[in-house]
Amino acid sequence: MSKHRTASHRRREPRRAWRVAEDSAGNAGLAVALTALAVTLPLVAMARDGDPATKSEHGPVSSIAASPSSGSELPDGEVAAAEGRVSRPSEPPASSVAIPERGSGRFEVAAAPSGPSEDATTYRVEVEKGVPYATKQVARFIEKTLSDDRGWAAEHRLARVDGHADLRIVLATPETADELCAPLDTDGRLSCRNGSDVVLNAWRWHFGADSYADNLSAYRRYVVNHETGHALGYPHVGCPGDGAAAPVMLQQTKGLDGCTANPWPARADLIDH
Repeated sequence: MSKHRTASHRRREPRRAWRVAEDSAGNAGLAVALTALAVTLPLVAMARDGDPATKSEHGPVSSIAASPSSGSELPDGEVAAAEGRVSRPSEPPASSVAIPERGSGRFEVAAAPSGPSEDATTYRVEVEKGVPYATKQVARFIEKTLSDDRGWAAEHRLARVDGHADLRIVLATPETADELCAPLDTDGRLSCRNGSDVVLNAWRWHFGADSYADNLSAYRRYVVNHETGHALGYPHVGCPGDGAAAPVMLQQTKGLDGCTANPWPARADLIDH
């Protein structure tokens, strides 16, 4: 977990200069001017009405949903930054999504498709009301991460449920996350595991961390695996050497210590466990 706050970057709206050609050739010039004006005015109106094409495209490049309430499916092609590929599903422009510092304190539980399998560690996914991400989509993202053979599924049987569970994985606003993580100091910007609660900070979920650059999807996979790893009994580990894939239990939000970003458990995570 990181101890520093990641400043959000200022985003500027693209400047658009609408010009009407001037022509001194009498009526012909007037016709050109009127035509240009007729095209320009609807475009200006669209920009003022918040046409997504006028929003800044800087910021996170991947997301679990096309909009906070979207019912779109998660893309299957998301991969780690360490693998050199970045998926780019659509995401609401950063300027149109606000992460409240404090939410309602009430959570929506994601419905699970079936009951738990035998001898599985069960987990329930919840999203705080007021967080602009759909509970259904967050749950699918977490389930895809925890069921991936590159992750803890290779060592542990994990099953998502919507009733009583061994673990509670929540996406919460910064102040609620701080309360759930106490007495750990998460400073409004960090995630944690506290007892049976795996607490994912919604600010960090939205903005990611410098160590993952623009691969927000991979960062989210990392933080899910890291905090769930603690719940499964794994401690923090250091970078094994310059250029090596970072262990998932390295505090990658703080930095990589010479390793390369990696959201999946590595050999160093499993030693002496």
